[in-house]
Amino acid sequence: MLDNTWAALSRRIHLRTALSCLLVFMSPLALAQTSQAGAPVFRVAVPGNMFAQLGKAGPEGIFLETMDALLKRMGKTPQYIIMPTGDALLEAVSGKLSAATVVVPTPRLASTLWLSEPLVNESNIVVTLRDKGFALKSLADLKGKRLGARQGYRYPMLENKPGIVLERYTTDGEMLRALLFEQMDAILFSAISDTFAMRSEGIMKRLLVLDNAAGSVPFVAAFSKVHFSQQELRDFNKALAEFKRSPQWEEVLERNGLADLSKPWPMITE
Repeated sequence: MLDNTWAALSRRIHLRTALSCLLVFMSPLALAQTSQAGAPVFRVAVPGNMFAQLGKAGPEGIFLETMDALLKRMGKTPQYIIMPTGDALLEAVSGKLSAATVVVPTPRLASTLWLSEPLVNESNIVVTLRDKGFALKSLADLKGKRLGARQGYRYPMLENKPGIVLERYTTDGEMLRALLFEQMDAILFSAISDTFAMRSEGIMKRLLVLDNAAGSVPFVAAFSKVHFSQQELRDFNKALAEFKRSPQWEEVLERNGLADLSKPWPMITE
């Protein structure tokens, strides 16, 4: 009897806790839907990474905070939904979703969706041990080097180039470990996300970032052609350019701790 009573009480406590968590999670979504009464809801997918995620107060990350500001200026009422990017792109093409975020543009995507100008550019920086640096000005300086790279990542400037060999690793941790044990001469990091993570963990003091980057990856917004017109895309891109020249952009960078990491990097020559 006592066991049954305790089990029932425990279930009620777990249920209350689950409902409380659900309400906290849903509050920013509810705010987003009702921020502009009467306006059609504009459904936006969020991948949940450092550039675009949902917090208790609403949109977080430099990509999503910027997109939120621009959409609201355009009279849109964003409704944010956590969804993997691959699923989000399919939903946007079908019109079930209005936009996907933090998307790497491709010619195929450009044929089915409206792709914005980059909200974020991630440069591929070259990192060595602090006492193992070398001059890096052109592609030739990387020939013969043991270069660590991530599986599933694209490095257009380096892939299929004579004399350039990329050793692929499943995780950043494995790749970094290989560098620290001198199994690699250098590794390829993302200038913003990887540097931010390594700096937070105090590892950057053991590493040296070389002066020039080996290419970059743009992250754009992908809009459904069902819910967004080509003229609206032009308006969005114009507003984006203006936003990046404004103090508000600097505030977004500062708030996310990325003011010094989002700088344009000089590139090596081919």
